[in-house]
Amino acid sequence: MFKTLTVLATSALLGAGCAHLDAGGIVAGATTEAELRAKLGAPGMSWAEPDGGKLLEYSGQPNGTYCQMILIGADGKVREIRQAYSEANLRRVVSGLTGEQVRRLLGRPEETLRYHFRPDEEVWAWRIDDTVEKIVYFNAYFGRDGRLLRSERSVVYRTSGPTLN
Repeated sequence: MFKTLTVLATSALLGAGCAHLDAGGIVAGATTEAELRAKLGAPGMSWAEPDGGKLLEYSGQPNGTYCQMILIGADGKVREIRQAYSEANLRRVVSGLTGEQVRRLLGRPEETLRYHFRPDEEVWAWRIDDTVEKIVYFNAYFGRDGRLLRSERSVVYRTSGPTLN
């Protein structure tokens, strides 16, 4: 019994660290990039914006279901915080985009892979929802030229009921 409780408590604590980003207290127009980095640490990726600002990626992949794309203005202050896996943002992932363009929209994928039966395609997968019943992935398929061919969602349903050990 104690072993089971210990495993459950440890799993809950580990999962809690990966499940969300504590962006509380970060205010667009007020919080500086230095304050942001002090609170959240180094971003997973940073891109220069044409206006002199930056786009910073804070991703929970491979185990979390969030990715915050935080836009820093040329003045060094947070301009916008976007949830990369919002429905509106997922709709922006359209055929013809490059891998770099998709990465700027969705952040680092959970995994990239090639299937033996389709060696000319590379698949990027993001875990966008994870519940007790299922895990939802957003998948992007890139051709040999590095451009997006198509995207889709896939759902992996968890088993339910008793397990036999």
